[in-house]
Amino acid sequence: MIVAYKVLHDYNVDTDSGAYLAPFNQIANEARVYTPKDTAVSTPNSDTPYSFVQLDLRAEPMVICLPAIEQDRYYDVQLTDMYTNNFGYMGSRATGNGAGCYLVAGPGWSGETPARIGAVFQSDTDFAFTIFRTQLFDPDDMPNVEKVQAGYRVEPLSAYLGVTAPAAAAPVDWPAFSPAAFSTDFPSYLNFLLQFAPPTALSGPEQALRARFAGIGIGPGETFDAQTLSSDKQAALADAIKAATAKIAATAGSVGTTINGWQIGAAAGDREFFDGDWALRAAGSKLGIYGNSSEEAAYPFTRTDINTVPLDGSQHNYTLTFPPGELPPVNAFWSVTMYDGQTQLLIDNPINRYLINSPMLPGLKTNPDGSLTLHIQHESPGKDRESNWLPAPAGPMFVVMRLYWPKAEAPSVLPLGKGSWAPPGIVPVTNARALDATRPGDKSLETVIRTDQRYGGDLFFQGPRGWAYWNLLEYPKPIQNPNLWPDTQSTYFISQFSLPAGATLTMRGAYPRARYFKFALYKARGGTFVSTGEDIAGWDIAADPGSTNPFVVGNDRLTEPRDYTVSIVARDAPEKPGDRAANTLYAGSGGGDLQFVTRIYLSDAGSDGAGWAPWASAVRTRGLPHLELTLADGTRLGGEAAVAAIANPIAGNTAQPFTAAQWTALVNAKDNDPALDPVTAPARKDGKWEKYWNIKYSILGSFKTPEEQARIPYAGPIDGGGDPDTNYLFVQLSRAFGPVFVTRGKMPTFPDTYAGAAGRGLAIMPSAQTQYWSIVSCEAAPSGQIVDGLSDMQVPLDADGNYTIVYSRKEDRPSNATLENGVAWIEWSPRGEGLDTPDNRTDFGMLMMRVMAPSDDWVQSPANITKPGEEVGVMGPYYPQGAYTTKEAFEALGDKP
Repeated sequence: MIVAYKVLHDYNVDTDSGAYLAPFNQIANEARVYTPKDTAVSTPNSDTPYSFVQLDLRAEPMVICLPAIEQDRYYDVQLTDMYTNNFGYMGSRATGNGAGCYLVAGPGWSGETPARIGAVFQSDTDFAFTIFRTQLFDPDDMPNVEKVQAGYRVEPLSAYLGVTAPAAAAPVDWPAFSPAAFSTDFPSYLNFLLQFAPPTALSGPEQALRARFAGIGIGPGETFDAQTLSSDKQAALADAIKAATAKIAATAGSVGTTINGWQIGAAAGDREFFDGDWALRAAGSKLGIYGNSSEEAAYPFTRTDINTVPLDGSQHNYTLTFPPGELPPVNAFWSVTMYDGQTQLLIDNPINRYLINSPMLPGLKTNPDGSLTLHIQHESPGKDRESNWLPAPAGPMFVVMRLYWPKAEAPSVLPLGKGSWAPPGIVPVTNARALDATRPGDKSLETVIRTDQRYGGDLFFQGPRGWAYWNLLEYPKPIQNPNLWPDTQSTYFISQFSLPAGATLTMRGAYPRARYFKFALYKARGGTFVSTGEDIAGWDIAADPGSTNPFVVGNDRLTEPRDYTVSIVARDAPEKPGDRAANTLYAGSGGGDLQFVTRIYLSDAGSDGAGWAPWASAVRTRGLPHLELTLADGTRLGGEAAVAAIANPIAGNTAQPFTAAQWTALVNAKDNDPALDPVTAPARKDGKWEKYWNIKYSILGSFKTPEEQARIPYAGPIDGGGDPDTNYLFVQLSRAFGPVFVTRGKMPTFPDTYAGAAGRGLAIMPSAQTQYWSIVSCEAAPSGQIVDGLSDMQVPLDADGNYTIVYSRKEDRPSNATLENGVAWIEWSPRGEGLDTPDNRTDFGMLMMRVMAPSDDWVQSPANITKPGEEVGVMGPYYPQGAYTTKEAFEALGDKP
């Protein structure tokens, strides 16, 4: 009722609202379609120009007269009361396209039906909002719609009969609308509205509800004052508002049945339809108030693709394909409309197209087999496909399909959720999850959500950041975008702060249940974040007295307590390593602006993404470290005060090292190595893996001749926010040299901590050659995204510890590249470089390998590579050998390739 009051106040009371239409009982014709400028109603329909009238039925009934309308033009007139119950219909389906007059009466009217009145509709409330929808065939058809709208008439019954009008109803002192009406002030607004909703029309259960409301001062004309309630009732009311808000949101997210990613159900109808389901009625107002009843229109909607991954125009391009002969079955017409996923309003786009509908079919291109594909994406799919382009926001999406006057006979969407026709799923052109099933150890959607709920609101430790959070959360924050070739198993927290000179920041926390844990300091330099050389890994963090460090070889990984204390001090590091204080990172005597990264890789089975608590438990006792700031003068600040004193939260995303334009310029630079071709650069046919040193040497240098690259400094601290304890190897590739790239090598030993005997993590930390190993499939630097990844435990090994990994697009995957055949497969991004420009090369590919914290006594460790070119000589059998091939050639190797 309160959502409806906002519409009434904006449309018919507040002439300064920006959405004002007309006084009561006067039709307002909108000879246009809705645009992003229309914000009064969520999910507005933009394919039928509207006419509206707010009927005041207190003094006498109103008569609505409709003109004769051509048979192929659909229209409907929806009557909805102040409860948002649909209590009547006129129009193509309900009364036909012939001319006619109809009477709408208030709850107290009991007169005779006048002559020439086609039907009487009685509202349960004194005011009734009436919505006219008139089909628009195309932009040139608007003058014809205007003629139809000009024929709609509304007049009091007395005027229709030519008799004396009764006394006018008393003027109403309409209260100004406040957003608090949806929370703490709702009783006051409800009391005002209930005076126009007499209980005489209500069923017994609803009248009983009214009696219960009266017990806390909610009723027609009552004055609500929470302060007069007992403290118990005040607390209960506050809890009820929170619980109801959550229930409405949950109901809105589960309306009907999920089919191919679409929610198919109804959240609008008459009083009998709701049958006391107030949460569903409220959810209908949240999803889009004044929806039609299902026999008039069906509204499948979705926020997810066919794989249930949230739709996001900043991450993917999508297609929606109707198979031949399987367009939506309707008697009138259908449409697919795009909305912003957060506001549910229409979005600005360069072609001012907010929907694609069936009247547009003559201008749409069909596929050779007769199917119809819509291209759903933020940027244009190209001129040849632009006719079928439905522009998407650069972020979360909400898509609504409208089926006007759905056919009742098969194939039909009716009954909703059980019909013989269902909308096809929205398919990502790039599917970030890569495989149809997640691999062992990959974070589930539930784990991702739980981790974000627990740790996502911290103003100092910003995150959780990582591939899973960015790709699986419905509304990830910009800081959660891991935009420089992340690992699929990582959970990062990024802190940006200014440490005053002489200050000490102390962090007290608990070791996570995970494979790898690390703190590291960085400073901004040259457009990227460069390691200061100050970092400390989990095994080097001394445990608090009475606690155990689970990362030390031989220690119990699952023991409690597991507490530590680490400090960042604004002092210069001692020259002698032995003079360093335990568990201390040195920021320099001046302190200054710093970036601090917390890394957690591969949390144990059953733990949340950060490894601090069981993912399935709603209760947690541990989490992000507690902060204490000690200033140079001895002043101590804790918690929020410490954060307020030093934190510089990152509002947006972290910057990429290259823009798309800069990268394209690199690809086409005249002074590149003559052996490179702009079609494939910087990929080379030999497909040779190299150690990553820094952006200048390894990325910029890869475009140069070997002699020119050798003149670029390679030694120094890791940049790009990289982990100082991780050795990165990478190879840049092109499908032009072969659609399949095979990498073989020997896997270093690693501590397989994920499951353990009890399935909740390994009990004792073992020794190993490396703490963690992985390989990820990357796009180019301006994107920084990955599309797939494998961790060490997900890669099958032969008896000698060797792996074979096939890298290809899905369509090029050899049939024998399976775990059963001892082969791991990783997806080649269908987006190639991942540039959102016409220059994007879809053949580009890149693989990155991580060898994290290798043991000092592992002689063939990549950490022992001291200069470029030593990779093969140092790593021996552990060096990844790569070669291009084809699907057919790999399949010819048989079942033991």
